[in-house]
Amino acid sequence: MKTIYLLLIALLVTTCDSDDPVDPASLLPPITTTGENTFGCLIDGKFFRPRDGRSTINSDNRGIRIITTETTNVEYDIRDFASEKTSSLLIHIEGFQYNSSSIYQFQESNGLNGIDGLNNSYAHCRIWKNAELGYQRYATYPNSGNINIVNQIIQGQANYHNSTFHLKLINTQISNDTISIELGRFDLESFSLQWKDWD
Repeated sequence: MKTIYLLLIALLVTTCDSDDPVDPASLLPPITTTGENTFGCLIDGKFFRPRDGRSTINSDNRGIRIITTETTNVEYDIRDFASEKTSSLLIHIEGFQYNSSSIYQFQESNGLNGIDGLNNSYAHCRIWKNAELGYQRYATYPNSGNINIVNQIIQGQANYHNSTFHLKLINTQISNDTISIELGRFDLESFSLQWKDWD
């Protein structure tokens, strides 16, 4: 009987010895171009993805929204509403080229969006830094990265946005605090996106 207990303990120790950390890059969706409605990136090495929140009267708390501003600009508003420490990322593309492949260089952001934002391509985000700093806001600066977007309009209605991107952002309050966004990718189909559940 003692041998059986020892074998059970040994079995538990070997099966529970899977403390190897998960590589955050392995959580990213594959890079696709077929309107799969996927999004992912690493923010300072941590996996970030959109997730819906509970709906309210004034907002449906969607994980991703594509917003057209001033006719020729497009914004990707990405939010993780489900985490304990929620995060958000806004990517603004100035002079968006429909039905084409274009690389946009990230420039300075004033932390605003739409008509209140600057007249260039930019990004900014809000993330939880640590217990001491709490939530912090970060914004792009001149030539701080780029985004390669392929936009395809299929049969006049399906509008595919697929992209890879990387950038650096600086803390809007602490000038020596920067973060990196790496391995960013998305593959969105704007028509079906409205029914996609981000969970």
